Amino acid sequence: MKIDLDQILSLAGDLEQEDSRKRFQSFLVESAKDDDSIREMAAQAQNRPDLQHCLALQDLVWSLGAPLGFEPSLQFGGLWKSPSGVHFLLEMVAEEQSLNLGALVGRVESLVSISAAATQDEGVGEAEVAEKGEKGVEEREVGELEDEELSALGLLVVQDSEILRVEDAIIEGDEEGQVRTISISALLSLARIVKDYHLIHEDVLLLLLTSGPSVDPIIDLISRVISQCEAETPTLEEIAQILGPLGRGSESTPEEALQDMIDQSQYYAFGNRGAGRRQMKL
Repeated sequence: MKIDLDQILSLAGDLEQEDSRKRFQSFLVESAKDDDSIREMAAQAQNRPDLQHCLALQDLVWSLGAPLGFEPSLQFGGLWKSPSGVHFLLEMVAEEQSLNLGALVGRVESLVSISAAATQDEGVGEAEVAEKGEKGVEEREVGELEDEELSALGLLVVQDSEILRVEDAIIEGDEEGQVRTISISALLSLARIVKDYHLIHEDVLLLLLTSGPSVDPIIDLISRVISQCEAETPTLEEIAQILGPLGRGSESTPEEALQDMIDQSQYYAFGNRGAGRRQMKL
């Protein structure tokens, strides 16, 4: 069933209003279980410049983290939390919008600092419990928490036409490699690939972490390889013709038809009761 984004937005209300925005985000959290609908709505919102659709697209991108294996969070304006401890701070970039990479990097560093402080607070609480009788085990857990270090990156999600401009800006201004960028189309392609080819979260994380400033080239390469493989795969109709009965009413005998297929580097398969099986001498 086709998902009509405009109809959903009319039910959610004006997304500039906090209650309406929360209502829409709650809907997306539930809909993320069916990422086809999320991708369909994002495609509908992608080229709509009005504020309502821009806010909707921002929330749709945020919710796409779920099918990619992240936990979407509204902290810091929207981020994806990986079970591995890597967090991606999301920021949408509109067409011709000026970039402030310094501010984004500052938010990333703040995220790391605040999370580290929270971890230390947890450690203090556990130490107090340890003093009450579980000191040995609890102290080891506190030590493990203190040794953990959150890794955070900024992820700029941009319109397709802006990807090269944003990539150049990152190359020039992000000396520490703390920022990545991905186009909306590439993000939608990645979500489709994850679902159709059963990629796991670690695969997604590897793509995002090991790519250059832009994730688009690797997603584009994977998509082209998949398209080529799909083009070379016979359709159901072609397979049905290949697997059709031989030797009954055809112009050639089963042996001749099979030899013709072999000469053309094709294949023929038949079951225990396939037509022509008894006449074949293999």
